[in-house]
Amino acid sequence: MHHRWKWLFAFAAVLLALAGSIPASAGVPDVNQSFFVPQAGTLTTPCEGATGNCVAVPANGNLPSYSLTIGGGAVGCAVTCPNLDGNSVLRNWARIKVVVRASDGTPIANIPAADVCALFNGGTVAQGFSGVGADSVAADPQWSGGVPGGCPQVRCVQADAPTDVNGTTYITLIGHQSTDQPGMGNRDLTRKWGGIDTDIPVMVLGYKLVGRLTTGGSAGSYKAIIRNFDNAGGFLALVNSTERVTFPADFNPVNSALNTANWRLDFNGSGTVTFPADYNLFTAHLGHTCINPNP
Repeated sequence: MHHRWKWLFAFAAVLLALAGSIPASAGVPDVNQSFFVPQAGTLTTPCEGATGNCVAVPANGNLPSYSLTIGGGAVGCAVTCPNLDGNSVLRNWARIKVVVRASDGTPIANIPAADVCALFNGGTVAQGFSGVGADSVAADPQWSGGVPGGCPQVRCVQADAPTDVNGTTYITLIGHQSTDQPGMGNRDLTRKWGGIDTDIPVMVLGYKLVGRLTTGGSAGSYKAIIRNFDNAGGFLALVNSTERVTFPADFNPVNSALNTANWRLDFNGSGTVTFPADYNLFTAHLGHTCINPNP
């Protein structure tokens, strides 16, 4: 055999040997090793979980500074409105921290931001929507009476950036501008939705991750829930019935829940629905839709 061919066969054998040594799990998220966590506050002093105060973040991009610390931990900051307006909405850069690891525990870097999602179906089964995403979040102009630039079609609330060398990225819920560090917020008009789902799937490359209340917490101790001033939602196929905070549909549950521990309506994270705190937070958004009062 010619020496050149001997060298080529030897080189091919080495490549095959190396290929055999690469773990089958390389680059594949392991749902037992990977997880997500509710987080808010500055990047240097983030808060997690559902208790304690989140240190207020400074003004950034099109968002104001927050002059007060917010109770209820990171979970207490995760409240939104179909109009995505005001300083009570998705406060302190409320976000989901996502950590992706392979089956051997090694972090998986460079997963594209578009492949890390909080996933919505767009609406309910009765409205003609289906899939593996959140099925009681209204996120489509079909039943909201939306117009271009008003009520967006939201399916993937994607990560701010690809996963880093630690396999970590963030889904900053209010939005993010690419010139900022991942985890910093900027109001994004395409992040408007209504209703509440008790388990929004957090997906990475098609794998559904399991939540933890804190980074060191137990698997399954948290499910992604984002409370909404549109608390009653719109579940039927009726025009102009979704993505709006209305009287009496959304008002009556808040009024009836005063002085009770109703997590859906505890907008300030205190543990109890109170007057004036939660009541005033809600009424400030009464009448809001995905196109009113701000674009």
